[in-house]
Amino acid sequence: MAPTPIPLDKAYLTAIWLETLFYGVNLSLFFSYLFIARYKRKTRTIQPVIFTVAIMMFIFSTIHVSMGFQRLIEGFIVLRDLPGGPGGFFSDVSVPANVAKVTIHTVNSVLGDSIMVWRCYHVWGRSLIASALPILLITASAVCGFGQSVIFAEAKHIHSAFQDELERWNGSLFSLSLVTNVVVTSLIALRIWYLGRQFSSTKTFVNYQRVLILIIESGSIYSTALIVEITLYFLGSNAFYIVYDPIAQLTAIVPTMIIIMTSLGLTSNDLNSAQTRAASGGSGSTTTASVALESRPRFATRTMISTFGVNSNPDSDDHVEKDAGTLKV
Repeated sequence: MAPTPIPLDKAYLTAIWLETLFYGVNLSLFFSYLFIARYKRKTRTIQPVIFTVAIMMFIFSTIHVSMGFQRLIEGFIVLRDLPGGPGGFFSDVSVPANVAKVTIHTVNSVLGDSIMVWRCYHVWGRSLIASALPILLITASAVCGFGQSVIFAEAKHIHSAFQDELERWNGSLFSLSLVTNVVVTSLIALRIWYLGRQFSSTKTFVNYQRVLILIIESGSIYSTALIVEITLYFLGSNAFYIVYDPIAQLTAIVPTMIIIMTSLGLTSNDLNSAQTRAASGGSGSTTTASVALESRPRFATRTMISTFGVNSNPDSDDHVEKDAGTLKV
C-alpha cells in the first residue's frame, strides 16, 4: 500500500515549527559570537567584513522565520475560507511574502557559502587558484537563486513548486549549493590532510586529524540537509518543504559556527604551534611572535602584530605568515 502524501498545509506548518527550533540554535550561536567578540578578544580587533556578514546572516534569518509565521497566520486564519483553503494559499508561489522568503534564502545561502570559501582561501595560503572554482559555483548559485525569485514572482498561474518551469531553476539552485559545499569542504579537508602528513610526530598528526574531522563534520551538516532536500524535491513530495525552510537557518548556523571556532582559535592553535616549530627549528623571537599571532584567525590579528613587534605594517601580514610557515584553518 502506497504511503499517503503529506498535505501541503501540514508540511508547511511542520516546516515553520522546525525552522523555529533551528532559529533558536542560530540565536544562541549569534549572541555567543557577540559575547566572544566583546569580552574574549581584549586587545584583538575584529575584521569588519566578517562581523558585518555574521550580523547580516542573522538579520536575514530572523526576517525569514518571521515571514514564515506571517504566512502561517494568513493561510490558517486570515485567508482560510478562500477557495482551496490553507493548502491553496501555500501552493501559490507568486505571493509576495513567498517571493521575499525565496530571495532571502538565496542571499543567506550566498553569504554562508562565501564564509566557507573565505576559509578555503586562507587554508590554501590565500590562493586564488584554489578558490576559483568555489567562487564560480557561488556566482552560478546566486544567478539561479535570483532567477528563481523572478520566476516565482511572475508565476501567477502556477500553484506548485514542482512545475516543470520552476523545477529547472529550483533543481539547479539546490544542486549548485550542494556541489559548492562539497567542493569547498573537500578542498579544506584535503589541504589539512596533506599538511598533516608532513609531520612524523604522532601528536601533531593527531591534532591535524582533529581539525580534519571538525571541518568535515561542519560541512556534512549542510550537505546532508541539501541531499535530503534535493531527493524529496525531485520525488515531488510535499515533505520537501519540511526541509527547505529549516535550511534557511542552517545557511547561517554552519558559517557562524566556523566564525566562532576560528575566533576562539579552536581550529588552529595546536597546529600552528607545531608547524611553526617545524619550520623555524624552535628558535628566534620571530617564531614566538608568529605562534601567538597565527593561533588566531586573520581578522583578529591586527593589534597583535604591533604588540609583538613583528610587522608594523598591518597590510603586509604575508611576511609573518611566510616566515612562520603556518596554516590557518
